Amino acid sequence: MGSFTFLKSAGWAPWLPLLAVISIPFGRSVELFVLIMAVIGLFDLIKNHQNLRQSFGFKAFTLVFICFMLPALLSLPDAFDFKHSATSLIGMARFYFAGLFIINRITNYNIHLWLATGIGCVLAFWGVDAWWQQISGHDLLGLPPFSSGRISGIFSENAELGLMIIPFLGVAIAAFKERINVYAAMIFTLLSVSVILISGDRAAWVSLLATAVLWILLFRPKNFKFSKNHFFISISGIVLIAVAVFNTPQFQARLDKSLVGFSGNYESVNTASSFRLPIWNVALSMFADNPINGVGVRSFRYAYPDYAQPDDIFVDKALPREQQVGAYQPHQIVLEFLAEMGIIGIIGFMAAIWILFVKWYPVVRSQQSALASGYLISLMAILFPINSHLSSFSSSWAQVIWLLVALCVSAMVIEKRDDGIKDIKCDAAKSATAELKVGL
Repeated sequence: MGSFTFLKSAGWAPWLPLLAVISIPFGRSVELFVLIMAVIGLFDLIKNHQNLRQSFGFKAFTLVFICFMLPALLSLPDAFDFKHSATSLIGMARFYFAGLFIINRITNYNIHLWLATGIGCVLAFWGVDAWWQQISGHDLLGLPPFSSGRISGIFSENAELGLMIIPFLGVAIAAFKERINVYAAMIFTLLSVSVILISGDRAAWVSLLATAVLWILLFRPKNFKFSKNHFFISISGIVLIAVAVFNTPQFQARLDKSLVGFSGNYESVNTASSFRLPIWNVALSMFADNPINGVGVRSFRYAYPDYAQPDDIFVDKALPREQQVGAYQPHQIVLEFLAEMGIIGIIGFMAAIWILFVKWYPVVRSQQSALASGYLISLMAILFPINSHLSSFSSSWAQVIWLLVALCVSAMVIEKRDDGIKDIKCDAAKSATAELKVGL
């Protein structure tokens, strides 16, 4: 009964971001919940603009959003396809207002913990569903995998399962540890890691590695100790999962394809990278030709044929030039900003990275907040410069990024105290925040 009483007192606000996460595998349905949050967020900004604009959460979220949006706006005058670039930028507004909704409405640690636990349960279902698909050939809903070489679980014809686990993995682990116990967190971690591996999404593998490295270097608690029981369970689980994963044909095929690249010649590296080298060459050519502000956000595919080689497999030369398009995006986050927004874009991107590592990290570290750390480590991982995932301005990936940014900011200003859970900023965070305001 206690849980239901809490849900009633918590209201409906945490349900919207949770429903957004639940609906991610189902395409455009996630837009409904994002739109509802955006409308309410805009209403909150209009109604409480003075209080909201003075808050740390508003300033922190807005500053990171500007790092992306200002270069994008400056690329618009010279955009190769003005219509598509302008449409994409107008659409980005919904993510900003949805973020304001989260920052303004989800302001209690218990609510955040409930939401994070709910997200963890969603990811756990995705994991069990994916393994069922691996074993039986279809998932729990009867959906087939993306292909014989890619397990996609509930995502079915969309091969983004592994990639979509990464943004919420850190906070889900923290929530299970806090809400249940460390053993539940360990089991969930092993399940999620195994699913990322069998999904065959190598971009997700890179992000998973980045997450692990960041945790070891930056987020591991100072008093972290591994008991004998934890060590035994971890080793047993890792061995069990390793045997299961290495015996899946999907993982073996993707691993073999990746290892081909170590031979060093162009063809082998191109094959290992899923034929990304021509795309990256085109991106560099676009930047060289448009160094200041690029070809415009989401104009990459339309400008692509002008920079492609005659034998480029991503361009159908049989079509008239006005009908030709190329690869959808550069498949590398740094090249995306360089090609589409030029030097201005990469300055904005590096400014966002600087804010995360230099400004936000000390605040989260001083708070010792498990939830804020979980959100921030995932945010750092998906924005890490070596990543080659989806476009930062595509609707499917942008809504995940900005949902994560907003949840991270919201969690940063909430503290769990020993004498109970209170909606209050901790003293340590206040001093760190004072430094941060200098940069705002």
